[in-house]
Amino acid sequence: MLEVPALRARREDIPLLVEHFRVRCNRDDQLAVDGFSRHALVVLEADPWPGNVRELGAVVRRAMAVRRWGVVGPEDVKLPALRRAPAAAAGAAVPGSAVTLTRYEAAALQLAGASGGVRRGELMAHCGISREAARRTLASLVERRRVRRLGSGRGAWYVLRAPDGAGG
Repeated sequence: MLEVPALRARREDIPLLVEHFRVRCNRDDQLAVDGFSRHALVVLEADPWPGNVRELGAVVRRAMAVRRWGVVGPEDVKLPALRRAPAAAAGAAVPGSAVTLTRYEAAALQLAGASGGVRRGELMAHCGISREAARRTLASLVERRRVRRLGSGRGAWYVLRAPDGAGG
């Protein structure tokens, strides 16, 4: 019997699967979507994907139905509500590294990708966590160079960083 690991264990396949679904949806639904932006892919890669490849295909199809042509951005990607998994099982691999994301870091990346950025208060409300937990989560993402902090204090805005070599 052939065993295929879960999608959460092979995040490097997500861009390839997204491209496969994009081509199929363009053909089947007569759409003209050129691709997914890097930030849209970051949002997709940050999700734990308990529904696996079938769920990814449904999310891609919905995003393309919204966009219909051009490039799908993070604002077009609508993921299922944050999954409340036990902390020990909530880690999500960061693409291209052995480091894992906590469920709060994944949520912060999802929020930042969906709206162009995230504030600490938004993360607190979305995840139901304390101000200090939200501060630590966002500081960790800044330290890992996953987001940039713009501004200071309570008005700080955290935005996704451009991929290395993409001029951001």
